[in-house]
Amino acid sequence: MATLRSLLALGNTKLGQAIHHFDLEAVETCPGRSRVCESVCYATRGRFHTGLVRNRLNWCLQQSRSQDFADHMVSEIRRKGVLVVRVHVSGDFYDADYATQWLSVFRRCPVARFYFYTRSWRVEEVAPVLAQMAELDNVRAWFSADVETGLPDPLPEGVRVAWLQTEAADLVAGHLVFRDRPIRQTPLPRFGLPMLCPTETPVGQRRKVNCGNCGHCWKA
Repeated sequence: MATLRSLLALGNTKLGQAIHHFDLEAVETCPGRSRVCESVCYATRGRFHTGLVRNRLNWCLQQSRSQDFADHMVSEIRRKGVLVVRVHVSGDFYDADYATQWLSVFRRCPVARFYFYTRSWRVEEVAPVLAQMAELDNVRAWFSADVETGLPDPLPEGVRVAWLQTEAADLVAGHLVFRDRPIRQTPLPRFGLPMLCPTETPVGQRRKVNCGNCGHCWKA
C-alpha cells in the first residue's frame, strides 16, 4: 500500500487541536446503524458533502481494505508520536476483518490512547472483536445506542454507553448523552440522568470546551 498522505487527520472544531482521527464515509460503513441515527447523522451533511472531504473518506476506505493497513497505521502513530486517536469521527467498524486490524493497532501502540463510539456491537461477527478492544488499558470503548436499539445487553466489561437523543420527550439512558442539534437548548431534569456531552451545552460552549480539554470520553 503506497500511502501518499497521512492516514490520520489532526483536530477539528469539536475535537480541538490535540486529537488525531481516522474516518470513513458514513452509512455505507455503518452496518449496525439504526434508522434513528441515520436520520440525524451529522456526517451525511454539511462539510462531509464537499468534494474534498468525500475524496478523503473514500481514500481512507480504500486504505482500510489493504492487508497492511494496521502496519501503516502503527508506523504513522509511532513516527508522529501520536498520543490520542479518535477512531471514526464518521464511519464505523464495517466488518470483523477491519475491526481486527484496529485491534492489532491498539495492541501495538500501548503508549497512545484510542477511543471510539460504535453501533457495530449490533453486528454479530464484529461484536467479539469490540469486546477484546475494550479489555485493553489504552482503549476507551463506547457503544452507541438510542430509543430504537435500546441498551446493549449484555454490556461487555470496560464498555460504556453513549445515548443519542433526537426528541426532547425521549427518555435517555447510558453513561453519556449526545443530543441532536434542534433539542440542545431544551433543558433536562437534573436527577438520575447521564452526563450531557459538555461540547453541546451552552456552558461548555461559553467555556470553549472541546474533546481535547474535556477528556471525559478518552481519559477515564
